Amino acid sequence: MAGPRPVLNHITHDFRRYWKQLALTDIIYKIVTFVLLTPLVSILFRVSVALYGETLLTDYDILFFFLGPVGWLCFITAGGLWLGIVALEQAALMAVIPASQSHERIHIIIVLRFAMANAWPVIQVTARMVAFTLLTIAPFLAAAGIAYFVLFIRNDHSIDYYLQEKPPIFLAVLGIGSILSVVFIVVLFCLFTGWLFALPLVLFEKVRPSDALRQSSARARGHRRKLLLWIVGWALASTVLTAVATSIVIWLAQFFVPRVTASLVLLFFAIGLTLLVWIAVNLAINLLSITSFTTILFNLYRHFARESDMDLSWRGASRPASKKTRFQLTRSRLLVAGIVSVLAATTVGVLAMQSVCLEDDVTIIAHRGSSKAAPENTIAAVRKAIEDRADWIEIDVQETADGQVVVFHDKDFKRVAGMDLNIWDATMADLRDIDVGSWFAPEFKDERVPTLSEILQECKGNIGVNIELKHYGRARQLEQRVANIVEVHDMASDIVIMSLNKDALQRMRIVRPDWTVGLLMSVSAGNLKKINADFLAVNGSFINRNLIRSAHKSGKEVYVWTVNDAPTMSNLIGHGIDGLITDKPLLARLVLEQRAEMSVPERLLLELATILGVRSKINPSIDDA
Repeated sequence: MAGPRPVLNHITHDFRRYWKQLALTDIIYKIVTFVLLTPLVSILFRVSVALYGETLLTDYDILFFFLGPVGWLCFITAGGLWLGIVALEQAALMAVIPASQSHERIHIIIVLRFAMANAWPVIQVTARMVAFTLLTIAPFLAAAGIAYFVLFIRNDHSIDYYLQEKPPIFLAVLGIGSILSVVFIVVLFCLFTGWLFALPLVLFEKVRPSDALRQSSARARGHRRKLLLWIVGWALASTVLTAVATSIVIWLAQFFVPRVTASLVLLFFAIGLTLLVWIAVNLAINLLSITSFTTILFNLYRHFARESDMDLSWRGASRPASKKTRFQLTRSRLLVAGIVSVLAATTVGVLAMQSVCLEDDVTIIAHRGSSKAAPENTIAAVRKAIEDRADWIEIDVQETADGQVVVFHDKDFKRVAGMDLNIWDATMADLRDIDVGSWFAPEFKDERVPTLSEILQECKGNIGVNIELKHYGRARQLEQRVANIVEVHDMASDIVIMSLNKDALQRMRIVRPDWTVGLLMSVSAGNLKKINADFLAVNGSFINRNLIRSAHKSGKEVYVWTVNDAPTMSNLIGHGIDGLITDKPLLARLVLEQRAEMSVPERLLLELATILGVRSKINPSIDDA
């Protein structure tokens, strides 16, 4: 194989000469992908969910959906459509460079026709790659399944115990998993570099799809390290370019936007222009990454092939006659472009800022009490939450062996007391002897597992209570018992109920139809209107404006968990969430107070930072609260 400099020279030459045709081809395929895949995947998924027998899937439902035959069918079909279009896109892009060797003006229709003419062999070789990749993944999935069995099925401990205590078996499984992950990545890289020439072999040498992978591996033999360096170099260059370009856009926004805050109209325009530039820069970088990869791939392939091996007869295909035209930049065109840019920037700015919450209306919910200042789900944590000015506390309830409702999160006491005892096997007499505070700090050694009744007595008149129903497959009459206890304390108007288990919510609806209930979830798929809940408690890692907007249109509030840093709190409050579940209620209160002191332009700048993917800089000194 030739040294890197000649290859680099060829790549640079080809890219500089044909980047326009490459970019146009890529844009066309992106449009085709959007137009075809968006409705098809949406329809496919809705039909699959209907066949599954549900209108809305959340968390575990989604997991079991994709583990089942219907989910696999949905995944394989959608993935196949996407991979097929990506493969055809690469086929068309790679045709651009050899087509230019005829020394005539390239017509984009030729390369598109070429790609479609080779669609079936391209799809065949792509399918073979996917099949071999799945076979390669299978042993690693089996190892992951064994690790899951060892940790969670055989030992039956809570995930919180493993994450906090990190017992030897957890560290051993984690170490083995890390080694397997490295091996898995190496194997994938070996496969990828071996198959790098399969597509061009099918396209330009008419190699049969059944032989393409084998012949590609033979061509790459002895050169995989060099090929890998080229691919890794391309990936690093793309990443660095993206980071630099985004940093420049952010710097320009930070420099210019604050200087026009005296006028709201100018502020809208400045923010809209910033977003337009940001979108254009991201599109340009994406086009550059895809087209440069194709140029690299074709030139690497060309260094392994003899010119006589390449079938380029298709370049002579008739092309529509076209008159060469050269775009002229005139004053009138500049004026029109300027007017359009101003209108577009202002429109984008107004639309982007419509979602800004200028008046914060959010409830602060202390997660298991003030659980960063006191041991979770204890009387001490509740008292601290009241002191920290939380609006509500969130607690977890379960049943004991003797039918009492207690406030406790894990299924066992391994994490908080080092005891291998399940909560449903313990009686109240057992719980009175278990110290659940010393693990947090010595001064909490007297803390015990409280009953729901004791917590409600502490909260009445001081703070609202969000009761999460914990179900580990052992609950018997949890919903009815919770309802009875709440009513004994006359606190029905001061509590809400939530659970990860949809069946538990339905049972609570039957027991107390007029109570406020919410679904606890990380992700969802389907129609939110169909879920019989008053609010959604969503994992903060998965929240976005569309989900918030959809929930509000469905008449449901959105609570977000568990958020413990000031910038994220501020961003989510700006999105318009209804409740913030946090281990640090005092920090959340201080964030709200700081936001209340901000002017409208300052709020808009915070929102701009969020849209650009930059963490807003709320005063870091309060992060220690």
